[in-house]
Amino acid sequence: MRLASTKIWKLNALFIAVFVLLTYVLLLASMTKKNTALVQLDEAVSVDKKDLIALNNYEKLITTVLLKPKSFLYQGKIFITLEQRNAQVSLLSFEKLLIASLIDITLPFIALFIMALTSVVLNAFYYSKKVGLEVEPLCHKVDNIINTYQLNHSTKKSAGNLNALSHSLDFLQQISDEYKLKAEEHHFSDKLTKLVDRYHFLEHINEQLTILADTEVKAALLFIDLDGFKSVNDSYGHSFGDEVLIQVAERLQSIVRRKKLNFKEDDSALEYNLSRLGGDEFTLFIQQLESPEHAINVAIDVLQELERDFILGNKTIKISASIGIAIYPDSADKPYALIQMADVAMYRAKTDGRGVYRIYSPEMGSNMRRYHYLLDEMRIAIDSSNFFLTFQPIINIDDCGISYFEALVRWQHPVEGTITPDEFIPIAEDSTLILELGDWILEEACRQMAAWYSAGMKKARISVNVSAIQVKHKPLYDWVMDTLSKTGLPVCALMLEITESCFISAPDELFDELKKLQAQGVMIAIDDFGTGFSSLSVLANLPVDVLKIDKLFVSEAVQNSKYSKILHSIVDMAEKLELKVVAEGIEQVEQLELLKSIGVKNIQGYLISRPQRSAYVGEKIFEQGVNHMVHTGTSQWPPQINEPVS
Repeated sequence: MRLASTKIWKLNALFIAVFVLLTYVLLLASMTKKNTALVQLDEAVSVDKKDLIALNNYEKLITTVLLKPKSFLYQGKIFITLEQRNAQVSLLSFEKLLIASLIDITLPFIALFIMALTSVVLNAFYYSKKVGLEVEPLCHKVDNIINTYQLNHSTKKSAGNLNALSHSLDFLQQISDEYKLKAEEHHFSDKLTKLVDRYHFLEHINEQLTILADTEVKAALLFIDLDGFKSVNDSYGHSFGDEVLIQVAERLQSIVRRKKLNFKEDDSALEYNLSRLGGDEFTLFIQQLESPEHAINVAIDVLQELERDFILGNKTIKISASIGIAIYPDSADKPYALIQMADVAMYRAKTDGRGVYRIYSPEMGSNMRRYHYLLDEMRIAIDSSNFFLTFQPIINIDDCGISYFEALVRWQHPVEGTITPDEFIPIAEDSTLILELGDWILEEACRQMAAWYSAGMKKARISVNVSAIQVKHKPLYDWVMDTLSKTGLPVCALMLEITESCFISAPDELFDELKKLQAQGVMIAIDDFGTGFSSLSVLANLPVDVLKIDKLFVSEAVQNSKYSKILHSIVDMAEKLELKVVAEGIEQVEQLELLKSIGVKNIQGYLISRPQRSAYVGEKIFEQGVNHMVHTGTSQWPPQINEPVS
């Protein structure tokens, strides 16, 4: 197309040049002819040479171009010199000569012009037809491309193929621009929420922090993690969870607009200050922080917005969020570090009760470093067998006979010494290392109890704690039965302790697994009963044998009559439901007497014994002799307040 246009332009230029040249030659020939004719008509004049004036440059240029260089100015007009005789010069008017010549070439010029115009028209018509034939297939191709987008498009065919092609190309350009924006959004954004993705969000805040580096302007990053989102997926399915995430993104976008936190570097719909990092985690960047209170106000708005009900069809879903805030440059000065510090603050918000915000502080950072240090060390400890079990007896309050042993894990660190379960068990559960550690605990506890069972402890059981993570990820029945088979421990010698909170919104599969274990002879105990928002309907249907009353009720019941009444009610209820009761945390004689008075039969706590190593327990249970243990099927463990601490 461009080559054809160039060729036509060159031909037209050549034609014009030839036309101008022919016109020029005609004019010169006519001037020569008229020059002779005017002389014959005695149009020449004779003047004195001294009366002639030289022409200026412009006039000289005109006469020279027309081949009349010997011209002068006389009485204000240009004359051509014909001949000179002494001081007299014969002159001819240049104006008369030019007018006469132009009149003389009028007819040839008109004929020449008509020929030229005809040639141009014919040439234009020829190339129009030729170009039209070449453009028509291109028009069809462009229209076919447009039709592939399935968009309404009307071609202006009445204007000719070239105009139609131009119109179609303009429309195609518009489509291309739109699809380019959509492609960029698709490439840069999270596919579900349409927010900018993690990679491009980090790239964006890195650019913004670079701009702020030479200024004193501060910025802030909010790390937003949804509370209770997992239960939405578990209860309603992932399609509902996806819809919640979409609505969360929309609410966060409305806050960004309302708070004027927008940042858009182009015409695309992406908001670069707001991102979904993944899962149920979102981040919001405030690029110009007026004060720390500014970030706090935004965080409060986010919390309030996300606490509003989410309506999905006929379902009403409630969730909340925990928010961590990191300030630039106080908390960190790099994008990854800023997100990490905000994440640390968010984790603190989770541990402080959820549904709140926390601003990062160095103390949080040290706690997080401790967390990751213990996490790494725990992985090594599992492989290096640095864990060991202790056993705490649960005795009958009347004869001090041992009813159960609770197996409790301890960590013997090669540098720090003994690390308490309160510190490492939550880390193990967060990282799912509890699954590997739990396998070892159950197997080791069953193996030790099998040895004592073989020695005559046939009426005592070993009690093993099972966490919510294990309940979720382990096929409970198969796991327990395989371990019992491997260690040789009879089913009747095992009790599983499951925290009360595990049964809140528990799936039916868990109840089925527990029923199968109970049918085989494994006892099931609810641990920390009274602290997990107990549901009596769940308790009525739960396959459970033992209630372990949390030590809070025991410690408070001595001084608080309300707690004493609650404790009494729990014992009465358990008796009516034919459930055994174990009271935990017995540390004082007064507590022991109170429990006796309300009919509690089994007790556990430091007043009886601290958790002890297996060697100490072995010595203790064999003190009364093997015959006594074989005869009774257990051993006695009377309260001994001054026993050594493990």
